[in-house]
Parts: sequence; C-alpha cells; structure tokens
Amino acid sequence: MTARAPIILAVIVVFLAGYIFFFERDRPGRTEIEARAGFLVEPLLHDRVSRIHISSGDEHMAMSREGEGFDETWTLEQPVEAAADLERVEDYIRNWEFAVATRTLENPSPEDIRNFGLEAPKASVRFEMGRAEVTVSLGSGTPVDGGGYVRIDGRDQAVVVPKSVVELFDLDAEYFRIKNDGGAPDLADLFDAEVGADAGADASANQDAAATAP
Repeated sequence: MTARAPIILAVIVVFLAGYIFFFERDRPGRTEIEARAGFLVEPLLHDRVSRIHISSGDEHMAMSREGEGFDETWTLEQPVEAAADLERVEDYIRNWEFAVATRTLENPSPEDIRNFGLEAPKASVRFEMGRAEVTVSLGSGTPVDGGGYVRIDGRDQAVVVPKSVVELFDLDAEYFRIKNDGGAPDLADLFDAEVGADAGADASANQDAAATAP
C-alpha cells in the first residue's frame, strides 16, 4: 500500500458519510419499514411527512409542513395559499398510515392494469418525506365487492382497497383550509347579548318589586 492509499480511503469514507447524511437521513430506515409490514403504504411514516399532493382529474392540491411538535403547522400551497387545519391534516395522514388492503394481486399483467384503470389513474396522492416520497395511484375500475384499485410506486402489485381509502383521494383544499374565524362568535354579538341579558334581568326585578309593593 502506497502512502497515498490511506488518504484516498479517508476521502472515500468522508464522501460516503456525507452522502448518507445529506441524502439518506430523511428516508425511512429498513427497520422502520419492516415494522409496518401489512399496512397498505409501508414506507409512510407520519412524523416524516413534509408535503402532501392530492391530484384528481384536472385538480391539484399541495400543502407543506413547517416545524415539529407543538410548533408544527401546515400550509396550503395549491390551489390557494392559506393556513391548513392541523387536526384534519394529522387525521388524513393517520388514515393513510394505518390503511390496509382488502386483497393484493402480485405481478399483474398489462391487461390487468388496463382493466383496473391503473394504466391512466384518475387520482393520486403523493407524500414527500424529506428526499424520499411515495405515490399511491387510484384506478378508474371498480372491484365487484366495491372499493377501488390502487397501485403504489415501486411495487409490482394491484391492490384492492375499501371505500374509506378511495374517499381519501376526494378531499380538496376547502376541506383542509382553516375558516376565517373557525366558527367563533363575534365579540360584538357577545357584548350585545350580555347587555340584553342584564337589561332583561333588571326589568324582571322591577316587575317583581312592583308586584310585591303595598
């Protein structure tokens, strides 16, 4: 071994360590994925999701996450820019995270893909997890027992899912968007109501006093 060999090896080690740190740190680990065996979208890890895209026909919705824990917020990016309801986004991710298949067809033929409507999916949901991502596509076909056909990128399968999963493709920006005041009552209305209640109480008291006067 020449004197330069250790230097070259050290450079290679540093390069590989840098690659793992910058390109693999956000990707789900093998152990994490194996622990989710049996779920519909095995690579989907709730805490890693940073952006969600929902496409249906010509409509596309995107929203992204900022912060973590108590500082976590979600923001709609398309088709409008607005704050997203954190609770609804969290529920949406969990519904996907724990979704299960009704049945799975391994290695579907090209004819199967066409019959299931997966050749040109009518809708899709894409989850970004740092530099990793997973897409679930919904076919236009309908199984005889209801639900729908989906395909997950990277897997040579056609999967039948229940209606509850199919409905996850239909949610739009309006569903996730926080309303202006979240349904809170107007403060002026509360004040007027309080004043009215006090006036009514005073009038009632006066009537009682008049009725009992000699």
